[in-house]
Amino acid sequence: MVSCVHHVPGRARFKLEALRRDPEMADRLLAEVGALQGVDEVEINRHAASVIVYYSTATGQLTSIMDLICSHCPKSSLNHRAETAAGPTAAAATPRTGDTPRGVQPKVARAVGEAVSRALVNTLINRALDRGLTTMKIGLR
Repeated sequence: MVSCVHHVPGRARFKLEALRRDPEMADRLLAEVGALQGVDEVEINRHAASVIVYYSTATGQLTSIMDLICSHCPKSSLNHRAETAAGPTAAAATPRTGDTPRGVQPKVARAVGEAVSRALVNTLINRALDRGLTTMKIGLR
């Protein structure tokens, strides 16, 4: 599985657990990510399962870097372009680094958002009912 654990413009750090088991993957990633346009430097720490990419914000694109890294991990939820050719709809629906807080899976973030929305609506309905009943009770006295 691949996850972007930290990102600031010009630097991104990814966790790729498969690096611990596959030393050849580290070599392939170093060569392929390093060859991308705008990538200045790639650091790989197999023991930490970490890939750090330094890139130029003017010419480097984080999405292409992420897509290339994800293409090396078949279980990656971000490995969408290699698996589907559904067109622009699939690409638009694909989670990106800045869409959810760090370390939160998109499905979990969506579920939490829906739960918070339901709780908010329920609270508003309950308060409206309480006020309405209180008003009716006052009017009956």
